[in-house]
Amino acid sequence: MKASNSRKKTINHVAIIMDGNGRWSIKNSISKKKGHEYGVRNCISICESLDKLDFIINEISFYIFSTENWKRSPIEVKNLFSLIETFYLTFKNTANKKNMVVRHYGSREKLSKKLLNIIDDVVLNTKSNNGTRLNLMFNYGARKEIEDAIKKIRISKNNTYNFRDYLYVSDSSDPDLIIRTGGELRLSNFMLWQSAYSELYFTKTLWPDFKIRSLNRVLHGYSKRNRKLGR
Repeated sequence: MKASNSRKKTINHVAIIMDGNGRWSIKNSISKKKGHEYGVRNCISICESLDKLDFIINEISFYIFSTENWKRSPIEVKNLFSLIETFYLTFKNTANKKNMVVRHYGSREKLSKKLLNIIDDVVLNTKSNNGTRLNLMFNYGARKEIEDAIKKIRISKNNTYNFRDYLYVSDSSDPDLIIRTGGELRLSNFMLWQSAYSELYFTKTLWPDFKIRSLNRVLHGYSKRNRKLGR
């Protein structure tokens, strides 16, 4: 699978909707909390293995926790946040080891001061890296992002503006490819503004079973698509 960097094609931005942890836990007769843990570990594993791909990815986004996930049971949300607090530090170590830049891509509302401090620490400590940009879409919803952008514009004193400048990560490029695992065929409030011309790929594979080789196969398929981008 691995090719030399000089022969690798570059894909600017790949975004992944990581779906199927709950169903994977049922399939494997383990708790839902454990299923989410395997899902987070798989996300970290893929980040650690990006250099094994036949492609170079400049920017990769992972949908970790959506604004709609607050509607889940309080116990499940608490377990998810406990995992996220733990694994954000692992993301920092992985990112520094692999020269990656971690960016928080979401709302800061409803998040505890402790969690915000952890997020800010990871972002700050990887800011000087110059490798792949890793967007952690946490407490993220596209409608919320658009609404927040409009609020910022309303209080701005600028008479002219670029809407993108008011999004959560203004210098993030539009995804070339959005992958959704778990078999559902929808975007679920994910990057609605940025996905206007993104290529889409849906797979029935549950997220914990979607490995680096799975990603490599999807990228090979994507590389054969003819992207007209409205032309």
